[in-house]
Amino acid sequence: MTTIHQFAVSEGQEWVLPVDDETHEEFFGLDGRSLEGWQPPLMRRVEEGERLYSDFPWLGEHAPLLRQPAVDALAAALRPYGELVALRGEKVWLLNVTNVIDALDEARSQIVRFEDGDILAIERYAFDAEKIGTAEVFKLPMRASPVFVNEVFVERVRKAGLHNVSFEPLWTSGTAIA
Repeated sequence: MTTIHQFAVSEGQEWVLPVDDETHEEFFGLDGRSLEGWQPPLMRRVEEGERLYSDFPWLGEHAPLLRQPAVDALAAALRPYGELVALRGEKVWLLNVTNVIDALDEARSQIVRFEDGDILAIERYAFDAEKIGTAEVFKLPMRASPVFVNEVFVERVRKAGLHNVSFEPLWTSGTAIA
């Protein structure tokens, strides 16, 4: 049995965002290609309200950020699925997932589409487990795809004792989670 999760923001979790709002687009545009030669943007910790330290500060489900304890605990396990890219300013690393798998089962997913047929949003995911195989981390071949992880990766995070990181289960062995 396989369960697929995505990163989720938890209440009070710290956020780290680009200093220049226009650079958000760079993170939405991550498409599985290496960022070698990329000029990382300057990042800042959001200070509004009380924010709880996180080993995975929030930027979005499409661009996980890691602090040093998470890098130390997970770098070797993440290597087959992407690259860790140091960002400037706030001391965080971007997990740029290069493992792109066309595993969305569109017939069994609940998808909202633009008039031209492109995907606007996915309200309920279903995946092709055979295409995913044993991959612990992957993205779909679509703009701003969330980063998906399996239960093996979630357990790695829990065993490492990393702080304030949350996952939302999306799908288990062919059955969408409502």
